[in-house]
Amino acid sequence: MDTNAKEVHSPVVSIVVLAYNHLDYTKQCIDSLFKYTSHIDFELITINNGSTDGTEEYFNSLPNTIKISFPKNIGVDKAVNCGFRIAQGKYTLNLSNDIIVTYNWLDNLITCMEADDKIGMVVPVCNASSNNQQVVLKYNSMDEMQQRAKEYNVSNPRLWEERLKLVTYTCLFRTDVQKAMGGFDEDFNPGAYDDDAISFRIRRAGYRLILARDTFVHHFGSITFNVEYTKNNLAQRNRLLFFEKFGVDSWQASYIDFNVLNLLNYKPQYDVNILGIGLSYGATLLQIKNTCKSHGSQNIRIFYLSEQEKNLTDLETICEYCIHTETDNLLSYFGSRLYDYIIVESESNQLKNIEDLFINLNGLLKEGGQLVCTAADQPLYTKIKDTLFGVGLTNFKSIKDYYLRFSKP
Repeated sequence: MDTNAKEVHSPVVSIVVLAYNHLDYTKQCIDSLFKYTSHIDFELITINNGSTDGTEEYFNSLPNTIKISFPKNIGVDKAVNCGFRIAQGKYTLNLSNDIIVTYNWLDNLITCMEADDKIGMVVPVCNASSNNQQVVLKYNSMDEMQQRAKEYNVSNPRLWEERLKLVTYTCLFRTDVQKAMGGFDEDFNPGAYDDDAISFRIRRAGYRLILARDTFVHHFGSITFNVEYTKNNLAQRNRLLFFEKFGVDSWQASYIDFNVLNLLNYKPQYDVNILGIGLSYGATLLQIKNTCKSHGSQNIRIFYLSEQEKNLTDLETICEYCIHTETDNLLSYFGSRLYDYIIVESESNQLKNIEDLFINLNGLLKEGGQLVCTAADQPLYTKIKDTLFGVGLTNFKSIKDYYLRFSKP
């Protein structure tokens, strides 16, 4: 044994902070990082992406030993990946310089990640985001924000939402997973749809994506990237690029229909079965699962009869069982169990043998189970109501006479 060999230190987390100008925001970010994360063993990797406002000098003044600096801006994805490649931590975290972190923020993210070795990435909620990752905490100053966040940031597994994609203003990855992915896909450089791409790649590799609704950070909102985003119609270019790479439209695939969510009643249960029928990729059903979980339900499973074969690639990442087949085959593939929630996402005017289908669906509902569908026009609205009332479903509720909900007594 070589007693002179040095033991390589592997921190718990490698934190990569990228900055392109906006030194005032960067300083607030770094100050909050040292204040609220110093009790966790982390290595800080700072990356100056061609700043001209003193950012390089500020990064050089910090106590971290890993500093990367580029004379010109090379784009977000390329720059961040330079930090990702040299990360030594068990986990890697990208931290945008327009984020202010909070009490227990990283503790909670690590707790979530370590709860399941199939979780590949975790993102906290914030005050400014798309993709339904935004929450409203009332505060009028950063001091008040920190107090609200301290009250908010209580680890709670019920609030860990599985998602099809996540926006990564800050995101905790398993280091081995992000390195296997090669970090962010640099074809999307300087950015836009790069977080969609890494989400889909990680999930399709067999890992889960979690939005940690028990953890809040403050986000000023794309301070660094706003100028980049407007150049050369970047959003449209990369949206098309995403479709070419993954065969789906990211926004369509991850769309959550909150009209369906709002029609349902939730109560804590054990062994909850959710059945979907239609053309979606399962985002709405996944959010029903998340909502059931937040109400105390356990062992929640999704099943899906897909009317489009290519959707199975993503449905298989979240479903207990899914298959592409005709609705006439419903009972053959899904008739061995009863369901608490049945969501018919198909357009009703595209369904075949609609009366027989809804009679069969009634037979698959548990007592107290709920069925949600849509009605494309008034004749179908009447037909669906008459059919389901005729087999004994009650507790009817609708939104704009289009979304319909029935319950089984």
